[in-house]
Amino acid sequence: MSLSRSLLITVLFISLSILLGACGQEEAANEEAISNGNSTSGTINLTFMAAQQSGAWYPLAVGITEMMKKNIDNLGNISIQPGGGVSNVIALNNGTGEIGFSQAGPAADGFLGNPPFQEKMENVKYLLSLFPHQTHIVVPKNSGIATIEDIKGKRINVGTQGLLSEDIASRILEIHGMTYGDMQSVQNLSFSDSVEQMKDGRLDVLFWTVPAPFAVLNDLSQSMEIDFLELPKDTIDELLSQNAGFFKTSLDAGTYNGVDYDVATIQSPIVVIASNETSEDLIYQTTKTIYEGIEELAQINPVIGTLDPKVDLPIDIGVPLHPGAEKFFREQGLLQ
Repeated sequence: MSLSRSLLITVLFISLSILLGACGQEEAANEEAISNGNSTSGTINLTFMAAQQSGAWYPLAVGITEMMKKNIDNLGNISIQPGGGVSNVIALNNGTGEIGFSQAGPAADGFLGNPPFQEKMENVKYLLSLFPHQTHIVVPKNSGIATIEDIKGKRINVGTQGLLSEDIASRILEIHGMTYGDMQSVQNLSFSDSVEQMKDGRLDVLFWTVPAPFAVLNDLSQSMEIDFLELPKDTIDELLSQNAGFFKTSLDAGTYNGVDYDVATIQSPIVVIASNETSEDLIYQTTKTIYEGIEELAQINPVIGTLDPKVDLPIDIGVPLHPGAEKFFREQGLLQ
């Protein structure tokens, strides 16, 4: 083989290798873009971070994603993953998913890097808010527990460790100069187990931050006489200063059987959040789908039917809006 022919073959081989490498890199980039919701022409696969199937978030995630399938032509495979208010913020910040649920409180803490987060979750952006989770502090009627200070030395349940109920319970106690160590006992029981223990006289106080009315608390109010402790104004003001995702509210008289008075408390709404890497177009279409589908979603959770989309969906929770959501709400004239 002549030198010139050998050189030509070598040049052709190198050129082909470079071409194949470039094509492979382009294909990999396209696949990554599609999986992250960043494709404008290909099929978009979506991971939606929600919660366990037994909870209230899962059927809502199913409802939202089914509406998205109808409205977004290039939406492909959808995976709804279990999680929670804190873990979903971490997952979306790390790019494990594209869209998901949290509550405003954990989302705000995550963005700022406040405990329990180890660093700032700055890759998480806000889309909109849905129904509120109100803080309930439940005691048996005629228990002698009339104020937050009266909780000292009692048997309390604060819900699953690391969730919003437990976080708010510990904040309230700290504001009033108490810790878990000042209690006779502190339990991290489920909804149903804590209610059963109060019925049996084994618990004195329940802390739950949940939608109102809440089914297991409805059941409790039908089974025994209960009272709710209100939060003093100074306590509410302090909680609101700690977290932009907390808001003043009240449990209205008649929400639960036998409770014929308003109860001052706080709430933190369930929110839809997303990775900042998720495409502006996908988030625009998702925001539009939820905004226009409130009545349909109310068939899954009736509390959603009480929302005014123009007032309750775009609120300031201390987390920046995703550009896609911001574009949609500006078009609706809902942002300054």
